[in-house]
This record gives sequence, structure tokens and C-alpha cells, in this order.
Amino acid sequence: MNLPDGTPIGYIANPLKEEDVQQIISLVGTIRISTGHGQGFILIDQGKLIGALFSTGIKDYKGKHALEIINAGAPETMELRRYDEAEFKTAADVCRKEGLMLEEGGNRPDIPDLLDETKLKKILKQPGVIAVSAFSEGFAVYSLGNADFDQVAAMAEDLLRAGMKITADIKMGKIDQIILETGLGKLIIAPYGDLYLCVYTAQDANLGLIRMTIKILQEEVLG
Repeated sequence: MNLPDGTPIGYIANPLKEEDVQQIISLVGTIRISTGHGQGFILIDQGKLIGALFSTGIKDYKGKHALEIINAGAPETMELRRYDEAEFKTAADVCRKEGLMLEEGGNRPDIPDLLDETKLKKILKQPGVIAVSAFSEGFAVYSLGNADFDQVAAMAEDLLRAGMKITADIKMGKIDQIILETGLGKLIIAPYGDLYLCVYTAQDANLGLIRMTIKILQEEVLG
């Protein structure tokens, strides 16, 4: 696929560190990804995910499906390339023509506004919380704590959307949170503006304060 080369500005590691997130938020260009299963890219505009492609050499995955494959492959390193205005327009036109756009017109959630580290830390500080992540379109865009959310972000989002459909079908109203519980821990998945939250806790964590903190943050996003 004929994308502009752009200007190489370095590599970021997986899982993302705070400085990596800041680079992504300010980047207009591509994140080039290689795994043992293939290679691809994500087109990004200052934190907004515009389009994506991943090719195994046998099959091409586009848009959201490409992000799911990329996340499942858990790339260890990713190359960042910056575009100027003309290069970005060319790349966006290619993505639109090839059906790689994540949304019509390339509009994505305003990630910088929602990714306030202090808000996620409010959840992480609650007793029993091991890790917390904000994710969108199957892509863990920012995580804190000790857990690899890249492997589960796409499935967590699918689960939450399935829950939303169930509550709509039986007229229960809007879904607030979904809780998964095993003998080893608990997982809370919740809408967060245009993003989603995934909170991983210890098995004996008291969910009361944690769920209340999530609810407060959800209400802050709604204004």
C-alpha cells in the first residue's frame, strides 16, 4: 500500500509508558507495527485513531479488525513516523479509498481530554485495585498498574457492547458496569465517555468504593 514514508521519530515499547502516551497524543502520522504474524500500521491524528491495516501475508485485516489482530499479537516495539499536512492528507485519502477508516470521516474520541492520568489514578488508588486501563476500538490507549490489557481490550469492548444490547432488548436502561469474577480476581468494564474503562482487582477487593469512583468519573465525563 502506497503510504507516505513520513519522518521516523523513534520507537515505543509495549506496554506503553507515560512518555509513550504523550508521544502518541501529539503525533500526526503512523504507528508502524511488526509482529511474528505480519505487519501493519495505525494512522493517528493527535490521539485520534483514523485508520488501520494489518496484513499476515495471506489476509488483510482492515479498520477495527486490524486493531484486534494487532492487539492480539502484542507487538513489543512500534515505530512512530510523523507526517506533514500534505502527507497526512495523502495517507487519509489512501485509508478512505481502501476501506481502512475506523469511522466515516476519520473522527475518533477526543482521547487527550479523557486520558487524564489523575482520574485513572483515583481508581488505581482504591484498595484492591491492581490495574486500570482506558481503551477504544479494541486498543488499550492508556494503562496504569500491573496487567497486560492489550490482549483483552478488544474482547472487553465486545463484551460491553453485547451487554448494552441485552439491557436495551429487555428495557433495563443504559448499562453502567459489567463485573466478571473468578476465584483469582475481579474485572469491571464500564463506559467512559467515548472510551471504555477496564479495572482489574484482587479477588477479595471490596467493589463498593471502586464502583462508586468509576460512577463519579462517568458522571464527570457526561458533565
